[in-house]
Amino acid sequence: MTSPAADAFAQVRRERARAEFAEWNLVLTHRAQEIRRIDSGDEVSISKELARRGIALEIAQLLGITENSVWRIVVQGEEVRDRTPAVWEAFRDGVLDARRVGLIADTGAKLRSPEAIEALDQTAVGYAAEHTPGELRSWLKRLRARLEPEQFQDEAARATEQRQVEISHNDDGTSWLSALLPTGVAVAVGNRLRAAAKALPKIDPETGEPDRRTRDQKQADLVAHWLTCSEGTSTDIRAEVAITIDTTDLIGLTTGAGFTRGDREPVPAQWARELVTSEHTLLRRLVLDPLGNVMDTTKLGYQPSDSLREALRWRDGTCRVAGCQADISDTDLDHELAYDRGGTTSAENLRSLCRRHHNMKSHGHLHRRHLRPPVQFAEPYLRGAPVIYRAVPA
Repeated sequence: MTSPAADAFAQVRRERARAEFAEWNLVLTHRAQEIRRIDSGDEVSISKELARRGIALEIAQLLGITENSVWRIVVQGEEVRDRTPAVWEAFRDGVLDARRVGLIADTGAKLRSPEAIEALDQTAVGYAAEHTPGELRSWLKRLRARLEPEQFQDEAARATEQRQVEISHNDDGTSWLSALLPTGVAVAVGNRLRAAAKALPKIDPETGEPDRRTRDQKQADLVAHWLTCSEGTSTDIRAEVAITIDTTDLIGLTTGAGFTRGDREPVPAQWARELVTSEHTLLRRLVLDPLGNVMDTTKLGYQPSDSLREALRWRDGTCRVAGCQADISDTDLDHELAYDRGGTTSAENLRSLCRRHHNMKSHGHLHRRHLRPPVQFAEPYLRGAPVIYRAVPA
């Protein structure tokens, strides 16, 4: 039974979504009517084309938005209305808002096969209604990689050809250094940076003063040190890279993508196969039941064993609070039923929470309804028998 406040917020959310649908539907309907009127006239072709372009300007001025915003509504609205009717119906009923519908439309526009479009239409509404736009965006990327792996593989190969480093200078004595890298390499770089920054001493050994740099500042300094002092000429990934991939994809029987742990970014199966052949790679098999529960033991004591801790990190992927995407390395293992009240140190009673949400739980402000299932087992079309591998830290 929901509270009056929850019902009130849900009602406002639905009404806002319905208002957005009304706007989109009006834009599409009015534009179609105006196109029919223009096409029925006797003007020359170029005149008709310019008149059609003027429709967006007219709508933009009537709504007080930009022409680009109108075109976004037209493109995304027609994509959803014509190819994913269940998503369009959910939008009409206020189940999904415009932002989520737009994300689904962008993904649908990239899919090629009718089967993939149908799978998107059948699964996206349920996921989008229960997750934040950020979570939905990540899930849609993974879904697309799973539904059309060959296309994802080809696009990844073409995009990798465009890898580059850019330096742009600001006016304040600082500069931006950015690099376009294969996703797997970028994840490895980020993991190594976070681990190295976290391992830095809190007291400067030379001055004896506390290190007051933020984590971002430490990571920026580490990049500068590594790039100005390193003699390396090739990529040698030894920082931890955690990936799940179906067994059949790993051995080449199928071509589905793998997914990095935590941020769950898709990586091409071929890249995963190449990394597995490295002498630094350790394979680890994680056995879970169909609901995502780790088939492990209960430890007698407060602290979980290293093997149980690692298994739960794989199971949860991120903080378990719905909408929170805190990296798994920044989470604590929390006893759902407190240990001093009889709670066991077991997979069933432990879940990963970031420090902020862990503190909320400790003070009684985090409830079961705020949590979501483990990421490995909560996503349609993304489940599989995971083979998990990681490169040994240098």
